[in-house]
Amino acid sequence: MTQSTENGPRKRSRSGTRLLLWLAAIGLLLVVATTVVLVLILGDPPKMLASDEGRTLHFRLSPALADSPGSEGLLMDPLDFPPLTSEVTAALRHAATDPEIEGLFFEVGSSGLGWAQTQELRQAIEAFQAAGKPCVAWAESLGNKEYYLASACEELHLAPAGLTLVNGLSLTQLYYGDAFEKYGVSAQFEHVGDFKSAVEPYERSGPSEAAQAATNGLLDSLYGQLVAGIAEGRGWDLERARAAVDDPPITPQQALDAGLVDALTYRDELVDDRFEDQLSTMSKYLRERRTAWRKGEGKVAIIYAEGAIVPGTSAQDLFGSRYVGDRTVQKQLKQAREDDEIDAVVLRVNSPGGSGSASDAIWRAVELTKAEKPVVVSMGDYAASGGYYISMGADRIFAEPGTLTGSIGVFGGKINPSAALEEVGLDFHTYQRGTHATLFSGTHDFDEAGRAKFRQFLSSFYDTFVEKAAAGRDMSREDLHAVAQGRVWTGEQALEHGLVDELGSLDDAVAAAAELAELEGAPAIVRLPERKGFFDLLLEDMAEPEEARALLAIPGVGEVLPELVLLDRVLAGGGVAALSPLRLELR
Repeated sequence: MTQSTENGPRKRSRSGTRLLLWLAAIGLLLVVATTVVLVLILGDPPKMLASDEGRTLHFRLSPALADSPGSEGLLMDPLDFPPLTSEVTAALRHAATDPEIEGLFFEVGSSGLGWAQTQELRQAIEAFQAAGKPCVAWAESLGNKEYYLASACEELHLAPAGLTLVNGLSLTQLYYGDAFEKYGVSAQFEHVGDFKSAVEPYERSGPSEAAQAATNGLLDSLYGQLVAGIAEGRGWDLERARAAVDDPPITPQQALDAGLVDALTYRDELVDDRFEDQLSTMSKYLRERRTAWRKGEGKVAIIYAEGAIVPGTSAQDLFGSRYVGDRTVQKQLKQAREDDEIDAVVLRVNSPGGSGSASDAIWRAVELTKAEKPVVVSMGDYAASGGYYISMGADRIFAEPGTLTGSIGVFGGKINPSAALEEVGLDFHTYQRGTHATLFSGTHDFDEAGRAKFRQFLSSFYDTFVEKAAAGRDMSREDLHAVAQGRVWTGEQALEHGLVDELGSLDDAVAAAAELAELEGAPAIVRLPERKGFFDLLLEDMAEPEEARALLAIPGVGEVLPELVLLDRVLAGGGVAALSPLRLELR
């Protein structure tokens, strides 16, 4: 580890280095001793592959399933990191052709996935069944997203005391306009684009006609996708599926009588009667696949951009919110384009947008990378406004039908609470030189000239956004502007308007990148930033290369790694805003 000073890095003392190495050596010896005892108690480590008998793959949906890498367990081996949605979908597609796997037991827990990720997972289940392998689903309760997923399985069981509540989609927006006026808070915003309604909650007591039209269009598209998925999964016509959603069965028996589920069954009954000892967990199967994904014909790098786009470095705050830092993504794209072993790049975008300048910086990095090797974008739940900005220059763009994208527009401004503060006895006195010195002051409203100047800046940025989007999509400015103006589209609608190239998953985007790079066969996957375990981080944290070599030279390190994996399993629990006006959750 290095410490920064005004005169540059300061090296750790030799005594500190020796102490670290001794501690590491003692720790490894303890691990070896512990592992020997565990092996004596447990016997041979469990085998990953069954012998001559087929396995039923067991996958349990939980809120822990994520779209992009995050903070991992300290002592976890990278092969045992929590699964990503894209890893599960890739594993299911591989299992469809794996002779060792004969079926899927899908245990449906609560879902933390967005609409697009839900569709990716459903498509993988459908591909599994299309290979002639059965999928049996079981759940304690089923909401909209959970049922949409489970209905892809040919057989669906509900707990006898379970709940199904497949009752359609709703979206509630809070408006502050009247409260701001009542308490003397002044919202000072400007926007470019008739549908750029992100500022409306601060200025109005309800939505504008344009905002209502755009939101109703989104809900129509998503509701249609939900109904169509249920109809397809249950083998019904659209009218029957729509009726089941509009008048949802609320009791388990009603759900059974209506055909929403096939049986009311306790989990232990289903497992004991149908699967016995043939279940193999997704975590074990993923471990096998992660090893395989490191090999292949050439390499495709997947770079994740999840969260609001901001200047600086990517981070996750105390509340769990993720931020896409422009410098971080620029660095990753630079790394990918300068690495001769990487043949193509997939940028996975799951962002509602954010800073306009940071979005533009990432767009530039995509352009530089695209000049060296293919760049394909895979859109997740959101790729709107700034999220669309960083996507629009790619060689190809993939989205899911339920991805929220577009929102090509900008807004900006400030909230002035000075009147409210003056009511409680706080007074302001401002000195200024220059006519527009208070243009961005939080205690002054825009005057007419200042508002006009600020709007000029926003209009200029919007023009840049539209022009670059038109160039990236090979459209005229007029045609692009017609589907821009801040309007949010679903991926299904975006395809119709030429804003994306294809509907498909991250797997599809990787395949397209490999094709553009003229690779033969499935490529090896490199995820940036790489997911790293304890020893990777420890080695990186050392100040001198010889320290890392000294640690690796400690007797037993190479031999102990398999045992460390086993130990992990025993111990581990497992300026301008280019921002989308809304986030939609299925409820």
